[in-house]
Amino acid sequence: MVRFFPMKHFILLVYILIFSTGFASLAGLGVLAVRLSHPFVKRMLLVQSLFIANLALVAIYYYTMQVVELVGTSSSIDFTFGIIATILSIALYGSLVFLLSLHSFRTANKSLYKTALALCLTTIAIQIVHLLSALLGSPGLVQSSLWQVATYLIIALAMGALGLLLIKSRTSNDHPSLQILFKGIGLCCLLFVPMGAIEYVLEVFSLYAYQPLSLEYLLYLGINITILLAAVQVLAKQPKSGAAFGELSLETAKRFLLTAREQEMASLIAQGLTNKEIAFRLGISEATVRTHIYNLFQKVGVQSRIELLNVLHQ
Repeated sequence: MVRFFPMKHFILLVYILIFSTGFASLAGLGVLAVRLSHPFVKRMLLVQSLFIANLALVAIYYYTMQVVELVGTSSSIDFTFGIIATILSIALYGSLVFLLSLHSFRTANKSLYKTALALCLTTIAIQIVHLLSALLGSPGLVQSSLWQVATYLIIALAMGALGLLLIKSRTSNDHPSLQILFKGIGLCCLLFVPMGAIEYVLEVFSLYAYQPLSLEYLLYLGINITILLAAVQVLAKQPKSGAAFGELSLETAKRFLLTAREQEMASLIAQGLTNKEIAFRLGISEATVRTHIYNLFQKVGVQSRIELLNVLHQ
């Protein structure tokens, strides 16, 4: 078998790419959490952190196996890696259960929500069985091919259900960045099933030369890129809505006795910014933003942002 690129170098390159985008996506989630203050984003920070921790363990395992050559020479080292990996896996699926407990998921599609939740809990139970088998020194069941296939199927179904739920949870009222997150992460979860099947076939019927890399890491790259795109979206200016609104005329400002700050608020509202984003943009508290908007509504005599923009535009 001819290799144009050494396996060690290729794996190192992929790990660097995954880690760099992974940490960048954590920063992106931090930005989204500040700008949007949405519970989904905050809980995704936990999920993403645990996934990076799992990936870091795999990278350390590969390093000790290929470079230090410790793995395989001591059963205690292999045992320790296995225990830590299982605990991290339990924590990861536990964070997915925490993510699923959001009200938007529970109400988007109740049957799909219950299915995804049940599958994630089943996956946690399977990982607990793995952990107990290792601790008790009786790995016979978990090493059987039937158990491994069943485990893969349950995980695949869990990821598929989660992906569908994410996509169906989108609403037209969501911020564009949130819509990017729901759709992008949802599609990546759905792609887990075919990618996992391809990898299984490669492992069984051919020589898969790039272990311990998993084809499923490509999906993780996709999730990282999705998060970065959402972060760029929330930071980007939105000139279209502002251009459609136009500059607030001096006559209109005088008519409604608008202060300079209230005129600025009207312009930012026209750009589609949320209260959290306006506060971030102006360097003031969200409570102060709400006060300014309330005063703006009172002066113009409206009860919603749409009414405000319509009246001021006219």
